[in-house]
Amino acid sequence: MDTIYAGFFEVDDWQAQYLREGTYRLGIADRVQVDFLPHPLNPEGCEACARYDAIGVFIGTKVSRTTLEALPRLRLVLTMSTGYDHIDIEACREHGVVVCNVPHYGENTVAEHTFALILSLSRKLHAAYFQSLRGEYQVRALRGFDLYGKTLGVVGAGSIGLHVIRIARGFGMKVLAYDSRPQQLLADVLGFTYTDMDTLLRESDI
Repeated sequence: MDTIYAGFFEVDDWQAQYLREGTYRLGIADRVQVDFLPHPLNPEGCEACARYDAIGVFIGTKVSRTTLEALPRLRLVLTMSTGYDHIDIEACREHGVVVCNVPHYGENTVAEHTFALILSLSRKLHAAYFQSLRGEYQVRALRGFDLYGKTLGVVGAGSIGLHVIRIARGFGMKVLAYDSRPQQLLADVLGFTYTDMDTLLRESDI
């Protein structure tokens, strides 16, 4: 079987190590030659790119029609992200290139970070931090507000949005959600309400 050539771009050392070990776990190390590069793909001046059968990219790489024309052997584009708006899907279809993404990862991580930011604002943690650096403590300036009973507006009730909603309900918040594909069963189970964007913006506290 011919050797398969692949290039992974925008990868850190630990990612390269994980992917390299993966070729051995899958038993394909002797059939795949993989290059790992820390920078985005730029087909100009990259002579080795023309031999790639597959590429792995992140959001910093724009896979355009021009990119595809510079990689004549390419048959697979793997984006190490959920979103794929940095890839010209129609051009890939025309060139017979399969595009894969990572539909589910980091939902809890992003949702928890969202609430970390909300709590930082509601409890003025950023202001408290800067006061501590200056050796000050002005309690009146640090009065925040409770999340309990407030209305949270969530734009996009997908995998991440639903995790945000679960956390919000745990704080006793009311939740309004806007989504292009509402699923009423989820709203009933998690206890939130779908609405239009104008209503969400008008009635949400956060």
